[in-house]
Amino acid sequence: MSEVIIGIGGILGHDANAALLVDGRIVAASQEERHTRRKHDGDFPRLAIADALATAGLTGADVTQVAFAEKPIQSMLFDCSGRPGNSLTRALGRLLPEQWGGHFMRPARDLFPHARFHYAWHHLTHIAGAYQSSPFERAAFLCVDGKGEDYSASAGLVDHGQVKILWEQPYENGLGMLYTLVTHYLGFLSFGSEFKVMGLAPYGRPVFAEKLSRLFTTDDRGGLRLHAPLRFNWHSLMSGLPLVAAATGVPVRAPSGPLTSEHIDIATSLQQIFEDEVFKMARFLRAETGEDNLLFCGGCAQNCVTAGKLRAAKIFPAIFNSPVGGDMGSGLGAALLVQRELHPGPKPAMAMNGFYLGSEPGPAPAAAAAHRVKLEGDLFAFVAARLAEGKIVAWVRDGMELGARALGARSILADARQPGMQSRLNLAVKFRESFRPFAPLVLTEDCADWFDTAEPSDFMQYTASLVPARRVAQPAEFASLRERLDFPRCSIASVVHVDYSARLQTVDRAHHPAMHRLLTAFKALTGVPVLINTSFNVSGQPIVRTAAEGWECFLNTDIDLLVLNDEVFQNPFQKTREEKLSWLRQFANSA
Repeated sequence: MSEVIIGIGGILGHDANAALLVDGRIVAASQEERHTRRKHDGDFPRLAIADALATAGLTGADVTQVAFAEKPIQSMLFDCSGRPGNSLTRALGRLLPEQWGGHFMRPARDLFPHARFHYAWHHLTHIAGAYQSSPFERAAFLCVDGKGEDYSASAGLVDHGQVKILWEQPYENGLGMLYTLVTHYLGFLSFGSEFKVMGLAPYGRPVFAEKLSRLFTTDDRGGLRLHAPLRFNWHSLMSGLPLVAAATGVPVRAPSGPLTSEHIDIATSLQQIFEDEVFKMARFLRAETGEDNLLFCGGCAQNCVTAGKLRAAKIFPAIFNSPVGGDMGSGLGAALLVQRELHPGPKPAMAMNGFYLGSEPGPAPAAAAAHRVKLEGDLFAFVAARLAEGKIVAWVRDGMELGARALGARSILADARQPGMQSRLNLAVKFRESFRPFAPLVLTEDCADWFDTAEPSDFMQYTASLVPARRVAQPAEFASLRERLDFPRCSIASVVHVDYSARLQTVDRAHHPAMHRLLTAFKALTGVPVLINTSFNVSGQPIVRTAAEGWECFLNTDIDLLVLNDEVFQNPFQKTREEKLSWLRQFANSA
C-alpha cells in the first residue's frame, strides 16, 4: 500500500493550498485561489486537493496522512491569552480533542476518512520547504514571518533534516507587522501589498528611518517589537495607522490619493529598516552557528531586494531563499515534515523542473479557433520574432507554477528593449501602478554578462544589479517620479529598476527547456538574451490556471498574441476600453 500524504496550508486565514506526496515523491501542489479565482483565498482548499488527487489518480480514501501547516490550537490559545506559548499551553494543546483543531478539521475528516492527522508548527513548514528545495544538507535557517502561531521569527540549524531552533521572536507585532502596518498607512490596503512598497522604495531616500524607529524597540539580534500590541486583523491594523502618522508627521494616505515625495521616502525608510533588522539577525545567526550556508524563508523572505543584498553581503558564503517561502507553499512544507517524521533518511526527490507542480492548462476553448495563427515553421522562432517586433505575448504551457511568481508557465512576455514597455504593460495590460517594475528572464549562460551574479535564480528568488558597463548614467535629480521612471537608464530599461536592480529568473535548459528555446531564439534575432516576464493576470486577479481563463484574460487586455500549449492565437481586440474596465472591476477588492 502506498504512503499518500496531503499537506494543507491556510488555517491562519489566507493563501490556502495543498500538496501531495506519494511514497516520498512530490506529485502536485497548488493554491486554492487559482481554482476559485479569489485572490488569497483562505477557505478549505477543496479544489486544490481534488486537483492534486486527480493528478495521481487517487481519491480521498487513499490518503494515509494529512499534515496541516499550522497548530490552530496554539494560535487560539495565544489569541485568547495574548501571551506566547509555554510548556503548559503546549501540554493543553496536546490534550484537546481533534475538533478543536480549527475550521479545516471537519471537511478534512469527511474527505480523508482513513488518514492520520498531523499539525506542524507553521515556521517549521517554511523551513522544511526551503530545505527540501535547497542544495544544502546542513545549514543555518532564518525564518522571518508576519505571524506563526505565536512567534514572528525563528532561527536555528537544520542538519540532514533534523531541526534545532536556537532563537525565536515572540508575539506577532514584529518586523513583518511593521512592514504591513506602514504598507497600509501608505494606502496599499489589499492583502499582500507589501511588494508594492518594496518596488516603490528605490525612488526615494531613507530620511524617515529615525522617525519610524519611534514605533518599536530592537536589539542586536534583530528582535524588533512594536510598542503597540497590534494584531493581524483589520481593526487592529487600522487602529495603528494614526501611530505611524504621529511618528512621521505625515497624514495617512488614502488609497486613491497622490503619491508624494514624502510617501516615497517613507517607503524607502521602511525598506532600509527592514534590511537592517534582517542583517542583524543574519550576523547573530552566523556568529552563533558558524555555518557557511543559510536558508532564508518565511513570508518576509519574499522581499527579494533584501534577499539579494543578503547574498551580496556574504555574511553567509552561500544563501538559499525559498521560491515559495511564504504561506502559498506551507502545505508542501507540512507534507515534507510528516514524510521526514515517518521515514527519516534522504530528502524526497524533487523533479528537475522544481516548482511547476500544478495541472496543465487543457485545450483552447472553441471560441479561440477562429483566431488561431497558422504557423509555418518553429513555434519558438515565430514567437521570438513577434516579441522582437514589439508584440506582447501571453504564454500558457505545461504544469502551473506554485507560488505568487510566474516562472514561464503562466506568463506575459515582452521585449525589454522597447521604449515605454514598462508603462504600456502596467497601464494597458496589468491595470496597475505605473511605478511597478518587471522581472527579467535571462539565459543562465549569459547572466554574468548582464548582471553582477553567476549564481542561479531558477525561481526568481533575489535581485541582482546590472553590470556597470551596461548602464547609462542618470542625472542627480529628476523633476518627477514619471521623469525618473521614463529615463533610458540602459538598453533593457523595462526590467531594470531605477537603482539598476532586477529580480532575476535565470533560465537553464534542464529546468525549463521550452523557455530556454524561446530565449535562445530571441537572442539569435536581437543579440539580447533577456525578456520581460510578468504573471499572466490583471491587478487583483490570481494568475490564470486553465486555457479558458487565459483566453478570457487575453481578450480583456491589450496583449497581442496568446500561446496556448503549441498553438498561437491573435487578439481580435473586440473589447472596448469600457468593457475591459467593467471586467476588471470584479477583481478590484483584491487589488
